[in-house]
Amino acid sequence: MREMHGYLAGVPLPWDDHGVLLQGQFRNVIEALLDDGCDGLYLFGTSGEGYAVSDEEFGRIVEIFVNATTDAGIFRQVGCFGLSSSQVVRRCAVASELGADSVQITLPFWKELNDFELRMYFEDVCGELENIPFLFYNNPRNKRRLNGKELEALSSATPNLRAVKTGSGAWLEFYELVVESPSLQHFVTEPAFPFCHGVASVGLIPSSNYANPGKCRAYYKAVTEGDHKLAQLLHAEIVAFFHATAVPLLRKGYVDGAVDKAYARIRGMEMSLEMKSPYAALSDEDFSWLKETVLQTGFLEPTGSWSGAEQETTGRTAARQPGYLSPIRSGLDMETQ
Repeated sequence: MREMHGYLAGVPLPWDDHGVLLQGQFRNVIEALLDDGCDGLYLFGTSGEGYAVSDEEFGRIVEIFVNATTDAGIFRQVGCFGLSSSQVVRRCAVASELGADSVQITLPFWKELNDFELRMYFEDVCGELENIPFLFYNNPRNKRRLNGKELEALSSATPNLRAVKTGSGAWLEFYELVVESPSLQHFVTEPAFPFCHGVASVGLIPSSNYANPGKCRAYYKAVTEGDHKLAQLLHAEIVAFFHATAVPLLRKGYVDGAVDKAYARIRGMEMSLEMKSPYAALSDEDFSWLKETVLQTGFLEPTGSWSGAEQETTGRTAARQPGYLSPIRSGLDMETQ
C-alpha cells in the first residue's frame, strides 16, 4: 500500500455539453499530470467534481483512473462524498475494490454535525472499512472546520484516518492544527505551505500547477529542501498570481474547480470548461478576461503536451451563465471578501 505523502495533484474532469465524460481528454489529463511529476494523484476533489457524479459515473470513472495510473508508481486517491454515512461507505468500498490506494472523505453538509454525530460518522465510515487509509478534507464549506485536538481524537479512535487536507485558515489556526494532531499527515495549499512545513512535515496540494507545473514543483522543492530565499520569492509570485486571477472569479461566485479547468486550458491542455449542473463554467467573457490576465502576470508555462485547447466554449456554457456573473474588468473593482 503506497503511503500518502509529498506532492498530491488533483485531476480535473472534462465533460461534454451533456455532462458526459470525455474519456480521451480525461486520459490525456492524467498522462500530462504524471509527466509533470507528483507523488500522488487524487480524483473527485473539488476540481474533479466528486460531489456531482452519480454512482454509475463514479465507478466507471474510478476504473478509468486506476487503469491509467497502474504503473505510475504513485499513490492514487479517490474522493468519496455523500449526505449520509452509508452513501460514503458505499463509494469508499467501490474505490478500494477498483484499486485506489486511499480515499478522501469530508463531512456531510446538510447540517453542521454536533460532537456525537461527528464521532458516529467517523466510526461508521472509517470503522466499517478498516483496511482502507482515509484522508479527511477539512472543508469549511461543510459548516464545521475541525481543529487539531479534534482530529487527533478521531485519529486515535479510528487509526485508518491517516491524513488531513486543510485549504484555508489563519496562521495560528494552522499552527494548532499541525501541532495538536501529530499522528496525521497534513496537506495544505500553496499559501500556507512554507509556514506549515516549518512546523511539521506537511504535504502540498497545489492548483498553480495547472498553469505552471515547473514553477510549482520548484516551489515545493525549495520549501522542502530549505532554500528559504527561493521559496519566499516563489511563494510571493504564486500568491500574487492567485490574487490577480482566481480571487476575482471566486468572489463572483464561481467554484474553484471552474477556475482550475480554465488555467489548464489557457496553459494548453485540451480541457472542456463544462461543469456539472448546477455549477457554472466560466463565461466566454470571463474566460477571455482570465486568459488576458494570466498572460499579463507572466506566470504561464505553455506546453506542447497539452494541446488543442483553443476550442470555443459550447453553446450550453455560454447560454446558461447566471446574470450576476457579469464580465470582470478589474480585480480592483471587487469588494473585500
